[in-house]
Parts: sequence; C-alpha cells; structure tokens
Amino acid sequence: MIRKDISYRVEPAKDGNMTLIVNRNGKETPFHSRMNPLKEGEASSYNLNPEKFDLLIILGCGLGYSLIKFREQIRRYSRIIIIDFLYNIENEIIKNPHTSFLVKDGNVRFLSGFDLDDIHGTLSQIIDIDEFKGIQTIDHNPSLRFMPDYYDNIKSIIKSIINKKAGNQATIRAFGNLFIRNAINNIGNLSNGKYISDLAGKFKGRRAVIVGSGPSLEDHIERLRFYQDRLYLIAVDSALSVLRRFDIKPDFVISIDPQGRIGEHFLGHELFDSIHIFSIVSPPELVRRYNGFISLNSHPVSQIIGEMFRLTNSSIDSATGSVAGDAFMLALICGFESVAMTGFDFSFSDNIIYARNTAYQNRYACYFNNRFNTPETFNASYIFKSSRSLIVEERYTRRSFVNYRDSLNNLIKENNFKNVYTVNKKGLKLTNTKDMDFDTFMKLPALDNENKSEYIHKINTGNSTHTFNVKTVKDKLSDEMIFNEMVEASLGANLSADKKNKIISLIENI
Repeated sequence: MIRKDISYRVEPAKDGNMTLIVNRNGKETPFHSRMNPLKEGEASSYNLNPEKFDLLIILGCGLGYSLIKFREQIRRYSRIIIIDFLYNIENEIIKNPHTSFLVKDGNVRFLSGFDLDDIHGTLSQIIDIDEFKGIQTIDHNPSLRFMPDYYDNIKSIIKSIINKKAGNQATIRAFGNLFIRNAINNIGNLSNGKYISDLAGKFKGRRAVIVGSGPSLEDHIERLRFYQDRLYLIAVDSALSVLRRFDIKPDFVISIDPQGRIGEHFLGHELFDSIHIFSIVSPPELVRRYNGFISLNSHPVSQIIGEMFRLTNSSIDSATGSVAGDAFMLALICGFESVAMTGFDFSFSDNIIYARNTAYQNRYACYFNNRFNTPETFNASYIFKSSRSLIVEERYTRRSFVNYRDSLNNLIKENNFKNVYTVNKKGLKLTNTKDMDFDTFMKLPALDNENKSEYIHKINTGNSTHTFNVKTVKDKLSDEMIFNEMVEASLGANLSADKKNKIISLIENI
C-alpha cells in the first residue's frame, strides 16, 4: 500500500452488492452507496471518445461501479490503465460479478497501490507516442476527493511523459539528419578520445559546482571566482563566456547540443587543462579541436558502439531534455561528495533571458541596439512572446522550462543523492535540493587541498581503459540489416533512397 495509515474493506450493502469502505487514521469513508451501489454506479457519467483516443487512463475506480454502463465503449480502446491508490483493489473487483470484466478483459492493466516514483517509471514504459494516436484520462471523483494530491501528481506525471516523448519525436524530425551525420563523422574522432566511464569515481571526496547560464549566475559569479581553487567547476558550454569574462577557468566543460552554432560559446575558449565532455552527436569540429571525453547517449550509433565494445557507465544522458540533468549525471558518475548548482533558473529571472556576458546576451547587445530600441526592450519582447504570459512562482517562464525543472527534480529523487544544493534564490525552486549559499557550501567536508591543475592534467593525458577500432565500427554500420535498423531508428521509416545513399557515403568516408 502507498500509505500505512490507509486500509480498506468490502462489505455487503443493503441491496446485497458489495460496497467499499476506506479507513484513514481511524476515519471511515464510504466510496460507494451503503444502500444501492449498483444503482449509484448507473448514474455515473463519462464523456468517452474511443474514436479519437485509443489509450484510456482511469484515475481511481473503487470497485468499478461507475464504469459498468460504459463497458462496451471501454472495450473499443486499444489499452486501458486503471490507477488506484488502494493496493490490490483488483483482487476485490474480480470477485464482483458486475465489475469483474475490468480485470478479465485483456486490454486493462491495473496500477494499484503504486507510489509516485513507480508510477512514473511504469507509465513511461507504457505510453508510446508512436503506438497510440491519442490518450484520454477520466477521473473517479470519490478517489480524487479522498487523495487529491496523489492524483494531481499523477496528472502532472502523465503530462510530463507526454510532453517529453512528443518533444523527443519532434527532435528526431527536426534534428534527426544532423544527429546521424554528426555521430558518423565523430567515429573517426573516437579513436583519440576517452569515454565517460574513464571518469567514474575519480573525484570521490571532492565538491563540485555545476554552473549554468541563467540570469541568477550574475549574483554568484564573484563567490565562484573567490572559491574556484577549492572546488571543481562543471560549466555548461553557454556559461563559458561569462566565466572567461571574470577570469574563471572551469574544470569541466559539458557540451551536448548537436548544432554547429554552439561553437559561438567556445570563441576565445583556450585549450587549457579542462576536461571536455561531448556527446557523440556534438559538432565534429568541436570534438576534434578539444578532444576530451565522449558520452554515448541514446542515439542508435551510440547504442551500436556501446554494445560492440561492452561499454558500461559511458553515458550521462539523463533523459531530462536539459544539459542541467546531464551535468548532474556527470557529477554522480565522477563520484563527487557534494554538488551545488547555480545559474539554472528555469525562468526569466529579473526579466532577463540569460546572464550578461553570455553569447546570447552579447548578441542582443551588439546586434539589436539602436537609437530606438535597447537590448532590454528586445529582451522584454522576447520574454513576453516566448512565455506566452506563463507565470509560475511569480516569474515569467516557458512550459518547456517548467518541464525541464520537473524532470530534473525527478532525476535527483530517483538517484537518491542527498548532497545536492541549489545556490539560487531567483529561479524556479528545485524541491529535491537544499538551498544553500556558497560560503556555507564551502564549509561542507571535502578534499580541497590538492593541486587541481595537476590532477586534471593527469586525467586528460591518461590512457583510456577501452580500446576503439574505427574499421570494426565502419564494417558493423555497413552491414545491411544493422544499417537499415539504425537509419529507421534515427530518421524514421520510408526514408528515400537518395538520403540512404548519402548516409552510406558518410560511412564509407570515415
């Protein structure tokens, strides 16, 4: 059961049918009529639409009386998921001759008594954007009245999963061709690089700060500079120009975006001893210039390479859709004792898009400044248009930012990492981290008397624990069956012969 203070029992009603009584903290609540639950169920009303939707999610059901008269409509859905907070309620439903069809029908699946973490993981596996043309949810009002927070959270989880998976499909449509081109062109770079697994556990006992480029970074940049010799800085690529402006050298630089325009963040970034982290779909010219460590993400080319060379612990792909999540996963793999995060606002804090001195803000200042409009004017115009007036926690934001924040919250909770802190009072709150200022964070126990430059140089110049053979990978990708599976997974089915030939040419020229 999801809570120890909740129990239930079934007992005969006046009409001879079974009714449900739920007990919470000694208080009993009837979920159905004690007189005539069958007749009460017949009065239920749902607007079902199996013509438009083929996955039905039912939030709460009790003993199922409210669904009896919709039996034939329900069977028209491809799949039905019933989520009820009462543990094993389906064992009582199957005994009820009026509602047992809910358990006996092969297209119905019960998730009963699940906690929210298990619900998230299970629903993520079940909900397939490609398989279902539409998803409908309906509420069992007695269940929602009894456990409103539980079902509100489930609704948020469903929405988050749909948004994320729809976003992934949109990403494939928008960037699929770029992803596979970069991945194939990077294969030649992998013979000189290392993998994330080579960093596993190398930073035990140390503290790290993950630095983003959100507006709140401006408030903490001086403390970062003051403490930079006593902690490790993990910077996302968009924060590089801000750190450089204040003469702060990051120890890690993480860059996972496949688009060539991210090279703008690296302008002026020197080849000093930083550990550079790239995705296999990062722009090949950046991977070639800075070398570094490769994260094998979920891209089909990555999966093929990972299986071929039996690479484990070689990915920081957090599946959150944000570099913040990937940076957090990097910190976990490296083994840092405690981790702080700053510059991740998930909102337009102070009505600013990014921190000053980022490439983005410099672009506004240089390109859009004229006698009639200031950069601040363009900032405000972009924010109002981009946010569509969405305000969360009294801050302008975007729906995607909120989803990134929620996904990161779930990631931190799933990994059960306790020593993670947020140094940011401006952005949307991360509920699974603790708020802390830099001075307090620096008082936490950690190894901070080593020569960072020497240690990082040693890691950068060390040999990888894995061997990589370019020819073997090239031969594998050229196999007709492997090639077709890779292309379909990367770009979808029904790819033209011309596009296939271009990918074949890329592989031949590795």
